[in-house]
Amino acid sequence: MKAPRAASALAVLALCSLLFGVMAVIAKAASLQLSGAQVGFVRFLFGLAACAAVSVRRPLRARNMTGLVLRGAFGGAAVLCYFLCIEHLPVGIATLINYTAPVFTAVWAALFLREPLDAPSIGALAVATCGVVLVSLGTSRSTGAAGLWLVVGAFSAMLSGAAVAVIRQVRKTDGAWEIFASFCVGGTLICGIPAVRGWVAPTAREWALLAAVGASSVVAQVGFTWSMRYVRAAPSGIILQITPVATLALGWLIYGDRISQLSALGAALALTGVSWGAWHISRDVLPEDA
Repeated sequence: MKAPRAASALAVLALCSLLFGVMAVIAKAASLQLSGAQVGFVRFLFGLAACAAVSVRRPLRARNMTGLVLRGAFGGAAVLCYFLCIEHLPVGIATLINYTAPVFTAVWAALFLREPLDAPSIGALAVATCGVVLVSLGTSRSTGAAGLWLVVGAFSAMLSGAAVAVIRQVRKTDGAWEIFASFCVGGTLICGIPAVRGWVAPTAREWALLAAVGASSVVAQVGFTWSMRYVRAAPSGIILQITPVATLALGWLIYGDRISQLSALGAALALTGVSWGAWHISRDVLPEDA
């Protein structure tokens, strides 16, 4: 791998990580009047449109149907939970909890893929979990956020970790676009049911916000996929933590989200645990934005 290409890939990865954070902040703006399920549903429609455009030039061929269905189910449910958290919690807190997914991947891989769960992985999980607990306690005290949505956020991270574990297996037989398409199909179905039932007609401004959520998520996803060809997995896991950090900062600047000292300590612990786990596991995985 040539150094200039590697440097470019690192820059693209950092920009995409920031863009994932911007997407979350825009989703928060859209969810002020629309449900998280509706925002997620439109986001997946944009993903399906991108897959359809790609399939015109390169037909998509599914091989591991069981794995693709599981990837879509886990990933779609994870995004629904994530967008519901964005709707009900400070956007930075919702994103931080969601981005603890990599440490859960190690647990799922040990349970279902028979991959060893060693002491460093367990330690990273413990540190990240303690951080999330502190964030949850600090958020509940400072904002009065319902404990239910904090639990939903943790469930989102667990589902996202399961989806990534499935991806590791499915990638042996299926391409990136086939896997992304299964994610979009599953997410469209899972988010579509509650979205259609509680559909609120968006205003012109809200349509613009929904379009921005969909477009930014697709651009960030494609950029991430490209950069992962040239960036080792371990540093990529660290760079991806730009997303929750940026979202916490943007949430404070734009929405005035309060971050208590306890939540700040928890955020630091969670980021440390996830970064430690990502560096140790050193595998090219992507949390569900996702």
